[in-house]
Amino acid sequence: MHQTMAKSVRIGSNGGTAAGLVGSHDQFAERIQAFHAAGIELFMLQFQPLRSELRRFAAEIFPRVGKTVATDRPARAAAE
Repeated sequence: MHQTMAKSVRIGSNGGTAAGLVGSHDQFAERIQAFHAAGIELFMLQFQPLRSELRRFAAEIFPRVGKTVATDRPARAAAE
């Protein structure tokens, strides 16, 4: 699988590390915020094991990202 993924530059299933969505909770949140600032508003994420990692994502990442995205939304709407 690694050899197949190495043949093309893309982000897809098991390609999350190519997007830089790895690291500490703060680093992960900062990376999502950088994508959001570039105009990306939808992420397709995988969690394994699903329930425990989804809970951890909601507890650790949502609060960090939500503050920035919520305060940025009125400014972006006005600019459009």
